[in-house]
Amino acid sequence: MAGFETSSDVGMGSQGAGTDLYAFPCSLAQARFWILDQITPEDPALNVAVRWRLLGRLDVGALQQALNAVIDRHEILRTSYRDVDGEPEQLVHPEATIQLPVIDLTLLPEASRHEERERISQIEARKPFDLAQVPNLRATLLKVANDEHIILVTIHHIACDGWSVGIIARDMMEFYQARLRLRAPRLADLPLQYADFAVWQTEWMKVNALKSERAYWTSQLAGFKRFDPPSDKPRGGTGAAPSLILGRQLPRTLTDAMSALATAEGCTFFMVGAAALICLLYRRSGSEDITIGTQIAGRDRIELNDIVGPFINTVPLRARIAGNQSFRQVLAQMHDVIEGALLNQHMPIEDIIAIAKPTREPGRNPLFSVNLICQRSFIPTDERPELSLVDMPSVSPGALYDLNFFFVERPDGWRMSCEYDTSLYNQETVEGYLAQLQDLLGGFVADLDRPIGERASPAPLPMPAQEPIPTRPTMAPDGHVRVEAELADIWVNILKVPILNPKDNFFALGGHSLSAFRMLSRVEKVFGKRISFDELHSHPTIGELAKLLGGPVTTEAKGAVVMQPHGASTPIFALHDTFIYQELVNHLGEDQPFISIPLPAFAEGGAQTSREEMVEHCVRIIEEARPQGPYILLGFCAAARLNVAVARRLIEKGHTIELFVTLDAWAPGYSKRQSRLKGMLGRYSYQIQSGLYYARCLLGGAEERRHALRRIRLFLQAVFGRKSFEDGPDEDARIGHWVIEAGRDEDGTPLPMPILAFHNENMPLGYFLDRTMGWSALTSKGVTMVPVAATHEELIRRTASRVIGDVIKATLKQNSGR
Repeated sequence: MAGFETSSDVGMGSQGAGTDLYAFPCSLAQARFWILDQITPEDPALNVAVRWRLLGRLDVGALQQALNAVIDRHEILRTSYRDVDGEPEQLVHPEATIQLPVIDLTLLPEASRHEERERISQIEARKPFDLAQVPNLRATLLKVANDEHIILVTIHHIACDGWSVGIIARDMMEFYQARLRLRAPRLADLPLQYADFAVWQTEWMKVNALKSERAYWTSQLAGFKRFDPPSDKPRGGTGAAPSLILGRQLPRTLTDAMSALATAEGCTFFMVGAAALICLLYRRSGSEDITIGTQIAGRDRIELNDIVGPFINTVPLRARIAGNQSFRQVLAQMHDVIEGALLNQHMPIEDIIAIAKPTREPGRNPLFSVNLICQRSFIPTDERPELSLVDMPSVSPGALYDLNFFFVERPDGWRMSCEYDTSLYNQETVEGYLAQLQDLLGGFVADLDRPIGERASPAPLPMPAQEPIPTRPTMAPDGHVRVEAELADIWVNILKVPILNPKDNFFALGGHSLSAFRMLSRVEKVFGKRISFDELHSHPTIGELAKLLGGPVTTEAKGAVVMQPHGASTPIFALHDTFIYQELVNHLGEDQPFISIPLPAFAEGGAQTSREEMVEHCVRIIEEARPQGPYILLGFCAAARLNVAVARRLIEKGHTIELFVTLDAWAPGYSKRQSRLKGMLGRYSYQIQSGLYYARCLLGGAEERRHALRRIRLFLQAVFGRKSFEDGPDEDARIGHWVIEAGRDEDGTPLPMPILAFHNENMPLGYFLDRTMGWSALTSKGVTMVPVAATHEELIRRTASRVIGDVIKATLKQNSGR
């Protein structure tokens, strides 16, 4: 096996005499799950149970072979465990196979199939594993129809985490396709196996690498007192409790506003959700010292991205709040708490527990009873010619926590769910928790400075069913003026400005994403019709919005959002989330057409979407909106890199690119175009310059320190985990790895387009780094570099957007000779 950048003997296991088994020490996570299994043997709460829908004609034999190929590829799935003087040891077996039993539900009446499917799913999820035996994975296939099956896959947590589930699904589908087509699987060889990581971690822990982290957790948990929310029933026995999962789809308007709030406040979607959950628990309990838990992926090295195994670590998040605080203050506190946990994530939870010295109860997590997870779906829909895989909601094998809340983003939007201990909570109570959490999110997003609330007792539960809001009939032409007047009243109330003209633009009057959310929520209540953010951007005036409310929606080119339709100038086409460009659109003025192509419009395919499909999608939208060039292309961060491929395709089709604008982005392929020595020196230069900048920030004011702490984590990833500095540390998490890959410039020849490149003033340049950030190699018409006094995140905010807008206007005026 391969080593993991430690001494030469790391990664080599000892072989048992006369056997083909290799023995390795267990990782911290493996040891944790092994101990839990010893305390409560055959505990189903330690299972990871998933379900995937398979659509198409299925070769069951090939699918079973594919699953066994996955077990062969990942040693952790054919690893058993034994006790050696009170310490767990893992034994890697040379081979292990499973059978794939098939249960034909088509033999049952159609009305009974769903109930039987759920019953079997629950049984399979709760079957225990024997850790002394292999493999640690099993599967059962349910035949629902001739062209539809559901595969139930269960893995013990000692061999798997959430990220691993996505790897297993991907590898299974690739092995299946390879067997059907009689070809080799298109999977790169793994650089190492999980046991190599376990050995490396064991050696790393011996060098007292966690001294600073221990100091952090000692300070964070001083005077710790366990928080328990009120329950419906008294606590009973120990071990895994029976559990259920309830969930609800969150409105897109709400989650868009949460994302906008996160961007505006310099935090993340998870931080917004965590702050709202803390406020909910405060309202329900009245406690001012609340600790919840969360899990951190732990895959902070790129070598770990394709390996199955438990890399997660659990950390506590402690908040101390008061009812007179605003949500803005609670959010700022949770930002610091979560950033601190991320920067000190390697401390084993057992050591954190020892620091906190909590009162222990058998069968209970000693630090917290409420957990929160926020993640994107690990299983993107995998569509293949013969067979498609679609993720399904999981069943709960058992509850590790009293309440386990999770936000999961799927192609159809964010879903909020809660897994709960049914021996403690009634279903209607948990439904009330979810409903109230959604209400709090909406209220806090709409009014960030609203106090988080008095120490109120819980609202009466169950939550009463609400009567549907009566909708208004389609407005006749003579009612259009009345609609405009009612809209004007709403705008006056939200924007605090007089509205005098139906042509007034919501955003030009000072509206932004958060006020737009408040306005659209009010509009829905008054008119009974939901308007999306994209529709508002396309219809931003009172008159246009009134027409939208009074009749069917008319749209422009599918996927395009016309943020500013007026003016005779060459239109700007911008890639990225629509809302981030609103300040720039305002400063460019009403004479500059501006069209946004939101990346989520084609993100549903995820990593399975090819580079060519993404580029052609953008090109099609641009040509539908304006059949003939010239065009101006603009992109922020990673989107600018995807824009290079779009520009290249447009030029190939005979169009002209009048101007190519980038915001804080390195040119794609820059690192690959360097010699090995120059590339290495450039990477070191980037790291050193970034480190010196963050050090200066830490010595500055409170806001600078906060910014530095937020960026240091990403900087460390750039140092220890990335292949090239051009990939970060500033890539936007919402865009994702697939946009980065799509932006790889495989051609690299110069393009006939002038480039205007804005960058934050602290971007590392010079000292073995190209001062044009690699853009000079991609143009035959020159590069203009413009530093902006702003951080990466601030480039899309009001002050920086004014500077950027002025430079773009001046450049276009100069180029046109006006």
